Amino acid sequence: MASVALTSLSATMKLEFQQPNNPRVSLDDEASISINSLFEKISSLQASVQEKSGGGPATRDLEMKIRDFALEAEDRIEIQLSNFLLAKNAEDQQKASQQLFQILQEAAENAAELLKLSSSISKEAVKNESEGPMIPWIKHSPVMLEGGTMVGRRRDHMQIVDKLVRDDDWAFEFKVITILGMTCIGKTTLATSVYNDPIVTSHFDVRGWVTMSGEYNKSQMLHDLLWTLTKETNIPDDDDVAARQVYNFLRGKRFLIVLDNLCNTQAWYDIRGCLPDKDDNGSRIVQTTMHLRRDYFYRNFGEEYCSLNVYVHPMPLLNSEESWDLFCNNPFLERHNMASKFEKIRSQVVEICEGLPHSIVVVAKRLSKCDNIQQEWKKVEKEIELIGVLDSRALTLTYHQLPQHLKVCFLYFGVFPKRSAIKMKLLIRLWIDEGFIEPLDNKGLENQAYEYLKEFIDRSLILIDNWSFDEKIKNGRIHSAFHSFCVREAQKEGILCSLNTRQLPQESFSMFANSCRWLSLYTHKFDYYVLLKTNNPRSIFFFQEDAEIFVSFKLLRVLAFVPSSFLQRVQTRLQDLVFLRYLSVSEWFEGLEYVVSTNRNLQTLVVSSNESKLGAPPPLHLPSTIWGSSQLQHLELDKSYVIDPPSMDKDNMQTLSWVCPTHCRTGLYCRFPNIKILKIFVSDSSPIIFDNLECLKRLERLTISVSLGHVVTLPKPSVFPSQLKKLRLNGINLSERDLTAIGILPQLKVLKLKNVFHGKVWEVEESGFHNLKFLLLEDKTLKQWRADKYSFCYLERLVLRFCYDLKKIPYIMEYSRYLKSIELQQCCPSVITSAEDIQRSKRATSRYEINFEIKIR
Repeated sequence: MASVALTSLSATMKLEFQQPNNPRVSLDDEASISINSLFEKISSLQASVQEKSGGGPATRDLEMKIRDFALEAEDRIEIQLSNFLLAKNAEDQQKASQQLFQILQEAAENAAELLKLSSSISKEAVKNESEGPMIPWIKHSPVMLEGGTMVGRRRDHMQIVDKLVRDDDWAFEFKVITILGMTCIGKTTLATSVYNDPIVTSHFDVRGWVTMSGEYNKSQMLHDLLWTLTKETNIPDDDDVAARQVYNFLRGKRFLIVLDNLCNTQAWYDIRGCLPDKDDNGSRIVQTTMHLRRDYFYRNFGEEYCSLNVYVHPMPLLNSEESWDLFCNNPFLERHNMASKFEKIRSQVVEICEGLPHSIVVVAKRLSKCDNIQQEWKKVEKEIELIGVLDSRALTLTYHQLPQHLKVCFLYFGVFPKRSAIKMKLLIRLWIDEGFIEPLDNKGLENQAYEYLKEFIDRSLILIDNWSFDEKIKNGRIHSAFHSFCVREAQKEGILCSLNTRQLPQESFSMFANSCRWLSLYTHKFDYYVLLKTNNPRSIFFFQEDAEIFVSFKLLRVLAFVPSSFLQRVQTRLQDLVFLRYLSVSEWFEGLEYVVSTNRNLQTLVVSSNESKLGAPPPLHLPSTIWGSSQLQHLELDKSYVIDPPSMDKDNMQTLSWVCPTHCRTGLYCRFPNIKILKIFVSDSSPIIFDNLECLKRLERLTISVSLGHVVTLPKPSVFPSQLKKLRLNGINLSERDLTAIGILPQLKVLKLKNVFHGKVWEVEESGFHNLKFLLLEDKTLKQWRADKYSFCYLERLVLRFCYDLKKIPYIMEYSRYLKSIELQQCCPSVITSAEDIQRSKRATSRYEINFEIKIR
């Protein structure tokens, strides 16, 4: 846990003292030397923690000392910095500055002492500590019926078998098949069923199996491989001799080697070096792993080789039917004919096990031994919600194998409610504003944060709910077993408190709220909290309704989804908010002007509105002081608010959502040269012309929404930014020339058009919308839509809503081999008929089963 505290301290030092153009406190040269010295020592401590992670008692004791140092140092630095910023006169400010300098010196000295202590615990000592009882990857009995048939994975089984013995494209080449999935999802079980399949056993001349467990040992790996291949017990101690024996035994034979639980690139390199791959006889390697190391394979074998010779089979969680089949067919229940007794808790079992085979098997085993099913189920449910059913050693080892910079990001998933979908855009912003992201290789922070996300995916730690059409993760979550681990691990160290305000007496709220760094209010079934010591909250998340809690505001960085009523009750304490980096609030109120203008490090501001109010009151004019923060990157205002444009360029702005200013002047949007996401609401009655949009060279997403009865036009000739990937237009007048300009945008993937057609006929220019993947049309006046066969070549999804007058869908859609669905809502019968004609034509002309559906609502 020292890694979390050090990451937080490092981020604070950078933001408060190393911003080149944003000094909040003036320090002399001596103070600057102390700051640089402290920062260097923090970096050294981070490296030391990474090196000694997972060691024995001595290293764990060291980690606790480093954690306590980092937490205390950050508290003292920020409290004193807060005193400086809130000082009422020059004398108090000078006093606070001197004390801050002294604290920085003491922190540097303490860090130096910890580095000495860390050096005294040598690498050899760490190695010896970790060589006690080795923590193996937990291997459970294969999830199969007594007859040997695997449950719930038949499709996966056949797909792997086909790749091994039937794939014509792979018939004679050496190939690698990777079975990828989270811990305890059944990778070994699937590999076992494939390995023992009669079709597979008869196809290969020889088969071998190696299971990696604990710390990798090359000699042991070669010994195990030789034994499974030859059944010889007299195996040489020399690794080179053993490797040559493996090579000579396999040469000229069609072999299948299974590498179970491959978690080490060196292991792959070693075993790859002793396998013949030039025989072109259809030999195969099957590896099971949680971690797909794309960079390693691409670097060592080349991207083209990997795309042709490496097949990755991601293992999904079981669906509800497969989960229940596994539960009912489990030997523990089947032996006593008990499955029918559990129908009443079927939906609860399926939901709480969340498709993880091991969880289902453990639950079935527990319930098979009880007399009172309902009573025992309540106990099991509570245990699963609290600690999960996966072996804690497996989860702990998975966590310790993460690099230090990923550990804090992983535990952060615990602030979100269990089993809830998380918007990855939101998660990335929070990671950045918390200071978790280190920029590397001249990448922007958002790009680097997305690399972190991809690393979690490659390690099978994130479940992807859906992708965006620009091939980025849109929504995702972590499995409930991992969520329980994150909450437990962070709570026991006093970092996180997940507070269920509906469960605890109100008088205890504040006690728990002031015992952690991250306070998250959401409904859950935990019934324990850890109170180590008083802590100063840095982040608060309101996933529940407003709660009457008293929390110190002095060091808060993140206030997420906060009800305005909560802040309005404590307006006298809003002046303590001087470190805010992220603020999303349900409604604007007068006291927020001070908060926004004071927090110069504010990076994200999101202001919603109270939609429950009757009628539509005039938009509230917000103060221009919002533009004062030099760090502001994301400003999202509901259409209930207006704000005057900034008087200076805002180079840092990446996201802007606002009501278009009534005095929109030429070149206004050039004030935001680096903006990526722009959403504009138009509600003024005066005609508005958008110009200079083409100056936004980095704009990727553009939304223009016009209220009914207002007029907005594009300039002539209309020009859109060439990097635009997503465009949504509502109520804007589009001429044929405008539509042609949109159709030639090279990066456009998503287009949503609502009530935009100036005429009744849409004639798509040749090869228009070539790279478009998603198209939504909503228009009551459009009658004809014509396009040639070179348009919409890569369209995957078409949605038509309220197209009452449209007669049919262009016939060219039947030639679009990527089209997967057509969705229709309140369209005329002839449009439905044309969609069905497209479906029939696709089925008649395709040699394979097509993945195409029509959805009618």
